[in-house]
Amino acid sequence: MKIAANGIDVHYDVAGQGSCVVLVHGFTDNRKMWFNQFPELSKRYRVLAYDVRGFGETRGGGRPYSMGLFAEDLRALLEAVGIERAFLLGYSMGGRIALEVALRCPEKVRGLVFANSGIGEPPGPEMQERRKIFVELLRQGDIDLISEMMAEASFSPGLKQRDPELFRKYKEIKKQNDPSDYLAIMEAIVSAIDAPVDLGRLRCPALIIAGDRDGFMALGTAEAMRKAIPGAELVVFPTGHAAALEAPAAFNAAVLKFLDGQPQQATS
Repeated sequence: MKIAANGIDVHYDVAGQGSCVVLVHGFTDNRKMWFNQFPELSKRYRVLAYDVRGFGETRGGGRPYSMGLFAEDLRALLEAVGIERAFLLGYSMGGRIALEVALRCPEKVRGLVFANSGIGEPPGPEMQERRKIFVELLRQGDIDLISEMMAEASFSPGLKQRDPELFRKYKEIKKQNDPSDYLAIMEAIVSAIDAPVDLGRLRCPALIIAGDRDGFMALGTAEAMRKAIPGAELVVFPTGHAAALEAPAAFNAAVLKFLDGQPQQATS
């Protein structure tokens, strides 16, 4: 499905009933990455997964990218679909977008799930070097190479050999994107990462999910987030960055436990 929101056509899927949960994907991903979460969560909740501007079937629209723009897109999408309040589950970049919405429009957000989304800690030397490598890769614009390297970096070491079918599926999902705006989006992400953020301003319930083999997000960052966000919970899995794909059953169980523990409403 698609709907006009904030000047672009946003493509999305929605299923289920009850309180709404919005799935916000990460960089170089699209809404299809939630193939393990969408069917399970929608058994108990109304679940909306969408393609962020510049990914999947949602085009960029010609405006300069920023976390603020992404947040405004999501706010406009919620209004267009008729959702007054929702839980936001953001993976990596998606967590940053969800945070921006929660800070700008707290009345819209019932709770946050940060899935492998490190916020608040400056990147260390290893992450800065990795950033340089990815920037050079993005400049080349080779979608197959970008998808291969990003998929491999998203899993724990050796996953490509242990589960080649999962690796292939994730890579193919990434290959469905148009990489022409990747560099501009990466610059927007870097600007957001480098800018200070006061997580103590959050007043909604929050769950932080981390992987102890995550090459993009150190466990220390996850622990710092837990301490900074009032009442936040932290769950750690033996995975890389894409815990939702690498440990889907445990990931879903943690998310559902968090959601079920919050006040519910019959409609979104």
